[in-house]
Amino acid sequence: MKKADRLLQFSMSPTIMVRMSALTLFISLIAGVVVTATAGQGVACRREIPGELIRELWNRTNALINKLPKEERFSRRLRLLPKFCTKCSERSIGWLELQKIIDIYQASVFSRAAIKKFLPQHYDELLYRLYHTLQHCVSSSKHSKYSKTIKKMARKIKKRRDEGALKAVREFSFILRWIDELM
Repeated sequence: MKKADRLLQFSMSPTIMVRMSALTLFISLIAGVVVTATAGQGVACRREIPGELIRELWNRTNALINKLPKEERFSRRLRLLPKFCTKCSERSIGWLELQKIIDIYQASVFSRAAIKKFLPQHYDELLYRLYHTLQHCVSSSKHSKYSKTIKKMARKIKKRRDEGALKAVREFSFILRWIDELM
C-alpha cells in the first residue's frame, strides 16, 4: 500500500469518525450554552427581580411624587428620559439600558439632598436591591446602542441640578413601567 492510501484509510477509520462526531457535538453544545447564556439574560432578570419589589417601588414612588413641591419654573413639557419602547422594534429598551438608567438615578437623582428629604422610609434599600439585582443579571461587558442617548439624559439631569432631579423623580414611574413590561 502506498503512503497516501494508508493515510486515507486511517482518516476514515470508525474510531476516528466517532471521536470527530463526539467532538463536533461537544463544541456545538458549548456554543449553544454560550448563545443561550447571552440570549437568556432577559430570562435571568425576569426570574431574579421579584414583582413585589417593583410594586413596592411603584407605591413608594407615587407617595414620593405626591410629597414633592409642585412644578412651577421647570417646563412641564421637557422630558428627561429618552423615548424608549419595550414592545416595538425601534427604540427598544432592554435590561442593559435599564441598568445604566438606574445607575444614573442612583448617582445623580436619589443621592441629592433636595430629594433625600422627601424619600419614603426604606426607599433607598428598595432601590439598592433593584440596582444590585440588575448588576447581577446584566452582563456589563456589553455596550448599549443607546449609550449616547443615556449619557445625554444624565447630562440634562446634572445640568438642571435640583430641578432636574425633581423632574427625574417624577419620570421614575416610566422606568418602573418598563421593568414591569419586560418581566
